[in-house]
Amino acid sequence: MDFLPIIVKRTVEKIVDYTIEPVVRQVGYVINLKSNVENLKSEVDNLVDAKGRVQHSVDEALRKGHKMEADVERWMKKVDEMIGEANEFLKDENQWKKNKCLLGLCPSLISSRYRPSRKATKIAQVVAEIRQGGDFPSGVSYATPPKDVWTTAGYLAFESRVSFATQIIKELTDSNIHMIGVFGMAGVGKTTLVKEIGRRAEEEKLFDNVAKVEVRHNPDLKRIQREIAEKFGVEIDENLTIAGRARLLSDYIRNKKNILVILDDVWEMLDLETLGLPFGICKVLLTSRKRDVLSSEIGTQKEFRLEVLDEKETWSLFENIVGDAVKDPDIRDTAIQIAKRCSGLPILVVTLAKALKGKSSHSWKDALRLQKMCEGKEMQEKAYSGIEWSYNQLEGKEVQSLFLICGMLGGYNYVEDLFEYTKGLGLSLFQGINTMEEERSRLYSLVDKLKDSCLFLDTFPNRSATMHDLTRDIARKIASRDQHFLSLIDGDEFKEWPNKEFLEKCTLLSFHWINIPRLPEQLECPKLQLFKLYAAQKSLPIPHNFFKEMRELKVLDLACTCIPSLPPSIVSLTNLQTLCLDQCELRNIAMVGELRSLEILSLVHSKFKLLPKQLGQLTRLRLLDVNGCSELEVIHPNVISRLTRLEILRMDNNFINWEIEQVSNVNERCNASLSELKHLSNLTTLNVNFKDPSQLPINCFSEKLVYFKISIIGDVWMWYGPNLTPKSLKLKLSQTNQLDQGLQTLMKKSEDLFLDVLEGVNDIAYQLDMDGFPRLKNLHVENNPDILQIVNCWSSSHIAFPVLETLFLCNLVSLESVCSGELPRGSFKHLTIIQVEKCPKLKNLFTFSTALHFLQLQEIKVVDCNNLKEIVVDENEENFEAQVNIDHIEFLHLRSLAIKCLPRLTCFSSNNNKNIARFKEIIQNSGIVNPMGLFSQKEHVAFPKLVENLTNLIVDGCAGLTFLSSSSMAKNFVQLKKLRICRCQNMVEIISTEEYNGIEENIDNNIFANLESLELNTLANLETFCSPATYLKFSSLNSLDIKDCTKLGPFIHGGVSKNIRDDALHYLFDEKVGFPSLEKLVIEGLHKLRTIWHTQLDPNSFCKLTEIQVDACQSLIRILEPCILQRLDSNVKVLDIRNCGSLQAVFNDTLLAPHHSEMFSCRNLCEVYIRNCRNLKNVFPAYMARNRNLKKLQTLWIHHCETLEEIIGEEVGVEEATMPKFVFPSAKDVCLYNLPQLSSFYPGMHTSKWPSLTEFLVYRCDKLEMLAAESSCLLQQHHHLVIPTYKQVFLLFEKLSFSNLKTLALDLKETSYGSYPVEFFKIKFLIVFCRHVTSAVPPSVLFQKCHNLETLYVLYGNIEEIFIHEGSLDGEVHLGWTQLTHLKTLKIAMMQKLKHVWKGNSHFGGPVFPNLETLQVEDCARLKNIVSSAISFSNIVELEVANCNGMKHLITYSVAKGFINLVKMKVQNCQRMIEIVGCDDDHGGIIDEENEITFSRLQYLQLSDLPNLKGFCSRNYNVRFPFHITLSVSRCLEMDISHDGVLLDDSKRERVPIIEEEDDDDGDDDDTGA
Repeated sequence: MDFLPIIVKRTVEKIVDYTIEPVVRQVGYVINLKSNVENLKSEVDNLVDAKGRVQHSVDEALRKGHKMEADVERWMKKVDEMIGEANEFLKDENQWKKNKCLLGLCPSLISSRYRPSRKATKIAQVVAEIRQGGDFPSGVSYATPPKDVWTTAGYLAFESRVSFATQIIKELTDSNIHMIGVFGMAGVGKTTLVKEIGRRAEEEKLFDNVAKVEVRHNPDLKRIQREIAEKFGVEIDENLTIAGRARLLSDYIRNKKNILVILDDVWEMLDLETLGLPFGICKVLLTSRKRDVLSSEIGTQKEFRLEVLDEKETWSLFENIVGDAVKDPDIRDTAIQIAKRCSGLPILVVTLAKALKGKSSHSWKDALRLQKMCEGKEMQEKAYSGIEWSYNQLEGKEVQSLFLICGMLGGYNYVEDLFEYTKGLGLSLFQGINTMEEERSRLYSLVDKLKDSCLFLDTFPNRSATMHDLTRDIARKIASRDQHFLSLIDGDEFKEWPNKEFLEKCTLLSFHWINIPRLPEQLECPKLQLFKLYAAQKSLPIPHNFFKEMRELKVLDLACTCIPSLPPSIVSLTNLQTLCLDQCELRNIAMVGELRSLEILSLVHSKFKLLPKQLGQLTRLRLLDVNGCSELEVIHPNVISRLTRLEILRMDNNFINWEIEQVSNVNERCNASLSELKHLSNLTTLNVNFKDPSQLPINCFSEKLVYFKISIIGDVWMWYGPNLTPKSLKLKLSQTNQLDQGLQTLMKKSEDLFLDVLEGVNDIAYQLDMDGFPRLKNLHVENNPDILQIVNCWSSSHIAFPVLETLFLCNLVSLESVCSGELPRGSFKHLTIIQVEKCPKLKNLFTFSTALHFLQLQEIKVVDCNNLKEIVVDENEENFEAQVNIDHIEFLHLRSLAIKCLPRLTCFSSNNNKNIARFKEIIQNSGIVNPMGLFSQKEHVAFPKLVENLTNLIVDGCAGLTFLSSSSMAKNFVQLKKLRICRCQNMVEIISTEEYNGIEENIDNNIFANLESLELNTLANLETFCSPATYLKFSSLNSLDIKDCTKLGPFIHGGVSKNIRDDALHYLFDEKVGFPSLEKLVIEGLHKLRTIWHTQLDPNSFCKLTEIQVDACQSLIRILEPCILQRLDSNVKVLDIRNCGSLQAVFNDTLLAPHHSEMFSCRNLCEVYIRNCRNLKNVFPAYMARNRNLKKLQTLWIHHCETLEEIIGEEVGVEEATMPKFVFPSAKDVCLYNLPQLSSFYPGMHTSKWPSLTEFLVYRCDKLEMLAAESSCLLQQHHHLVIPTYKQVFLLFEKLSFSNLKTLALDLKETSYGSYPVEFFKIKFLIVFCRHVTSAVPPSVLFQKCHNLETLYVLYGNIEEIFIHEGSLDGEVHLGWTQLTHLKTLKIAMMQKLKHVWKGNSHFGGPVFPNLETLQVEDCARLKNIVSSAISFSNIVELEVANCNGMKHLITYSVAKGFINLVKMKVQNCQRMIEIVGCDDDHGGIIDEENEITFSRLQYLQLSDLPNLKGFCSRNYNVRFPFHITLSVSRCLEMDISHDGVLLDDSKRERVPIIEEEDDDDGDDDDTGA
C-alpha cells in the first residue's frame, strides 16, 4: 500500500495544476492591469522600431530597383494590422484607469479590469511573436533585371526592313544557328534595325532574356560584361577579373538557356568566349561596318548585308518627315531630287528632311546645289556633306556652338552636365539672361532644336543630348578647323600625352572612362578652358602641381575619382567657374573654398562627411548640388547663409541633421539650420529633406521658388509613384497649424503632393486650396484619421483637380467617399489612375452621377477596404434622371482593374436609372436569390462598354463573389489579356450562364479571344470555369496557372450532371475546351485530380504546349497519357513535377509496349525536374531514351524520390539483339539528390554518351556503389565473371563520353574513391561531400588526379585533416600537389572535426596552391586558424571566415604581410576570436622595424558577431589601410570605436572611417553544425 501516498501526492499536484494556478492567473489579470498595459505599449514600441529597421532595408532595396520578397510584404501588412489593433485597444486606457479600488478586487470592478488586462496580455504575446518574425536573414528583396527600352523613334516599317528583320529572327530561332552578323555602312540603320529585332523578340517572347550592348571602337570588355550583367540582373563584383566575370555570365546564360545578346557597333576582333559568351550557349547578333570583322575574325555563321533604302522607301521616309511642304509645286520637284540624291542612306534622309522642314524654296534649292557638288563622291562623303549642310542651316551661333561642344565631349552628355559646362565656359548661349532658371530653359530649348534638326538623337527626351557616331565625327571635324582639342570616349585607347606644341594651343581635354596609366606632374595647357577626366581606374593619383599651368581653366570635371585631398595646385585655377566632383570619394574639400570665382559646384553622390566652413567663402556661387551624398553628416553653421547669390540648391536624398532654430548662439550650434535658407533671396530651385517639423522655422520657404522637391521624411512613405516632377512636396505634419504661409504657397504650386497624417483636415480639395489645386498632377494622401472626403462640393464651386492624373489614398480610416455633392464640370477630367487602400469606412468609390467625371480612368485599384460593397453606387436621388439625362456610363479608357481584399464586395455597381429599376423588378418577381457577381446583367445595362477595353483584371480576396461575370457581360472581354482570380473563397464558377430570370443563355465559344494569361489561385469552392457550356475556346491563351482549387472538376462542365464534384470526374480538360496557343501549364494543389487529360480532347488543343509544371497533386497517378503524347511530341520543352506522392509514372505505362515506341520521341524536351515523388520507380521508358530520342535534353534534375530505382525503366517483353545505347548529345547538367534507392541508370547492360555534359552532381544516393565506368571494360569482365559487375555500376558509358565535363559534385566513399573514370579528372570545379570518409586519404587521392581544378569545395565531413602530403597513398608515395597550380577558389564548410587544412610539417619547397585567389571557411568549429604552408596568400583577393568558434586569431603577422592583393575580407560569428592578426610563434612578440602591415588594395572589411574581439591585431604592429576602404562593424561589443567613428590601435595607425551597424538582438549566435 506504499504506492497510495504517491498516487495521492500526484493527484493533489494535478488538482493544483488544473485549479489553483489558473485561478491565480485569472486574479493576476485583475491586479496587474496597469503593468500588462504598459507591457503591451512596450511591445508595440518594439514592433514599431522593428518595422522601421525593416522598412529602411526595404527603402534601400526599392531605390536600387529591387522587389520586395512576398514574406516581407506579408509581415509588413501583419505589422500594420497588429499596430492598428493595439492602438485601437489602447484608446480606452483612460476609462480603465478610472476603475480603481484596493488591489482592484472590488466585485463591481473585477469584470471591467479583467477583460482589458487579459486582452492586453494576449495582444502583447501576438505582438512579440510578430516582432520575432521580422528577422529576414536572406534579405528583404530580390533583384530584378532592368528591361531594355527598345526605342525606335522614327522607325518606319518598310517592306525591305520588315522582311530583313523577319529573316534574321527566323535564323535566330533555328536551333543550329548561334551567331549572326549584320553589316553595312555607317548611317544605314543597323542600330535601329537590331533594336526593332530586339523589340520583336521580346514582344513575341522568342527568348527568355534579350540584351543589347554597344561595343564601340577599342572595346572595354569589363564594361561590356557589366552592361550585359545589368540587363540580366546578374550582380558582378567590380573586383572580379575579366575571366571571373566571364565564368559568372556563362553560368547564368547556361542556366537560363534561351537568351539573345545583341552586340552593336563592333569594329574589330572580339573574343566572345573571353567575354563570357562561348559559342553555342546563347544566340548572338552582331553589327559592324565590315563583313570580314564578322565572318573572318569573330566567326559568325551567317552575315546579312543591310542595304540602303530603295527610291520609293527613301521618298516615303523623306515625305513622312517634311510633311505637306512637298505638295507645294515650287518645292516638290526639288524635294524629289534631294531625296533621290540621299542615295537611300537613312541618316542623311532624316537629317536633311528635318533641316528643310518649314524652310523656304531658297533653302531647298541651296541644299540641292550642295548635293550636286558631291556628285560622284563616296556615300560617306555625301553623308558628311549633307550633315554639315544641316549644321550650317542652324539658326544662330549659339545652337551651332552647342552642337560643336557636344561633339567635342564625345557625343553623349546629360543636359544638366551640358548646362554646367556651357555656363562655366561663358558661351554666348546665355547672353542677356540674368537667372539660372532662364539659362537652363534656354539650354533645353536649344537641345530641342538640335533634336528637331535630327543632329541630336531623340532617344531620351529631356535628359540627354546624344549624337549618332557619324554626326559626332562631323561635329569634331568642323570643330577641329578652329580649335585644338583632344577627346577620348569609352572604347578609345589612350596611347600617350600630346606634344607640347599641341597642349599649348589646346582648349578642351575630355577623357570619358579612359584607362590612363598616370598623369604628368604638371600639365602645361595655358589656354585650356575645359578639362574632363573620368578615369577608368578610380584611384588615379593627381600630382600636386598638375593644375599649376592651367590658369585659364573655367570648367573642371573629376567625376568618379578617389581623391583623399585635392592637389594644392588647384588654388591656381583663379578663373574656374564650374567644378564637378560627382561620385567621388573625398576626405577633405576645404580647399575648394579658395576658388573664389566658382559659380557652380557639384558633388552629386560623393562620399564625404563634412561641408566645411571654408565653403562659405564662395560668395559668387550660384549652384550647389550635394544631392545623394549619403555620408554627409555635418554642414558647418552659416555656410549656407553666406552663399547669398545661390539660385539652385539641391540636397535631397541625404542630409537631414538640421539643427533647431531655437539655438540662438551660433557658437553653440554644430550643424546648419533651415533658417539659413531665409538669407538666400535669389533662390529659385530648392531640393531639401528634413526629418521633423520642429526643425522647420516659420515661413522658411520663399514664394520665389519655382522648382522644389521638399520632403519631411518622418516615417517612410509606403508608396513610390511615378518620377517626381520638379515641383513636389512630401509632408508629414501632425497638425494643419504647421502649414505656414510658405508651405501653403508651395502646396498651391505643387504638381506632386504627398500628405501624411495632417490631423484636422476632413476635406483635401477646398480646405487646403480654395482654388481646388489647379496645377496638381499627382496626389498621395495617407494615415489621416479625420478626412471624410477628398472633395466636399458643398463648400466650394471651384473646379477640383482639373489636371490631376493620379490619385492614391491609403489608410484613411474615416474616409466615407471620394466626393460628396455635385462636382463642378471639369473636375478630375484628366485623372487616369486611382488607387485606394486601407479605407475601412469606404463603401464605394463613386456615385452614378460623380462617375461621369472619371470617364478618362485607365486604372482602378482598390485594396483592403473591408466595408466596400461596390465600385459605383445607387445614390437614390429623386431628380437624378432630370439632372443626368443618360441611361448608361461608358468607361472607354479603362485598361486595368484590380480589386483585392474586399470581403463585402458583391458587384461593380448598383444604380437607379430606368433600365436598372426594370431589371431589379424582374429579379424580385422571379423569386430567385441573386448570386453575387462582379459583372452581371445590371452592369451590362448601366455600363455596356465597361470592360470592352479592359486588358488587365485582378480579383483577389473578395469573399462576397460567387462568380466573376455573367455570360452576357463576358462577351465584352474582347481586349482582356490578363485575368487573375485569387482567394475568393465563395466563388463557384468564373462565368455564369444562369441569368437571374432563370433562363440559361448560350455562351459565345470565343469570348476570351485575346486572353494571354489566366491564373486561378486558392479558390476553395471553385467547381468549374463555366457551366453549362458546350465548348469554350481560348484562342490566344499562352499561360494557364491553376493552384489550390481543391474542388475543381472539369474545366468546362457540359451540364449533363449538375453534380460537378462527382468522384468519377477527376480529370481537368476534355473536348469542351480549346487551348490552341497554350504554351505554359501550371497545376498545383488539386488534391483529388487523378489525371489531367480526358481521353477525348479538342483536336487543336495543347499542340503548342512547351512547359508543364505539376505540384502537390497527391492523387495524380500519371502525367502524360496517350491522348496527349502525340500532340506534345514536337513542342514540349520543360517538365517540372513536384510533390506528387501517388505518381507512379511520368509517362503512361501502356506506352512501354513496342508498338507504341514511335508515338512519342521527346525530341524537343530540354529540361526535366522531378522532386519529391515518393512512389516513382523510374523517369523515362527505355524506348524513349534510345536512338537519340532525347537529343535536346539539356537538364535533368531528380530530387527526393524515395523509391526511385533507375532513371530509365527496363524494357519489358523485348529481346535485346544489341546492347541498348543511350545518347544525350545536348545534356549539360545532371543533378541526382537524395535518392536512397537509386542503384542504376538502366537496369541492364548498356552504354551511354554525354558529349555536352558540363555539370554532374550526385549527392545522398547512398545505394550507389560505383558512380561510373567505361562499358567496354566491364563488358570483358561480364563474360569472365559469374557475378555481372555492371550491376554494381550506376552509369556505363562509351570512351570520350564526358569530354566537356567541367563540374562534378559527389559523395566520396572509402570503397570507390580510386575508381572514377579518367575523364572525370579533367574537371575544373569539384564539390566533394565527405560524409562517408573517415580519413584524409580518399580526398587526397582524388584531388591528386584533378590537375585542372580551378574551384574546389570540401563539404560535410568529420575528418580532422583534408590534405595529407606524405606517406603511401593508394600505392603512391608523396602526392604531386604541385600540380594544383590552377586552383583559384577553395571553400571548406561544415567540417565540424577539422583541425588542419594542411599540417605544417610539409617537406615541399613551395606552396601547394600558389595561385589561390578566394578562400572561404565556414562552420568548422574545431579549426584553430587558416594558416597553412600549403597556401600562398600573396594572390588571395577574397577571404571569408564564418562560424569557426575554435579560432582565437585569423592569421599571423607573417601571413598578413603577404596579403598584397587582398581586396575583400569578411569575418563573421567566431565567438572566441580575440584579434584578426596574431603574433607569429617565432617572433615572440619582439618588435622590429618591419612590424608594419599594409593592406594596400583592401576595399571592404566586414567584422560581425565577434563578441570577444579586442582589436584588429596585437599592439606590436602598425596596420595601414587605403583611404577609400569600407569597414563594416557589427556586434563586436568589445572593440573600441571612438566618438567620431574612427578605429585607432595606436598613434601610428591610419585613421579608418567606421560604418557602425545597429546591434540586432534577433541574430542567432548559436553554432550551426552539419
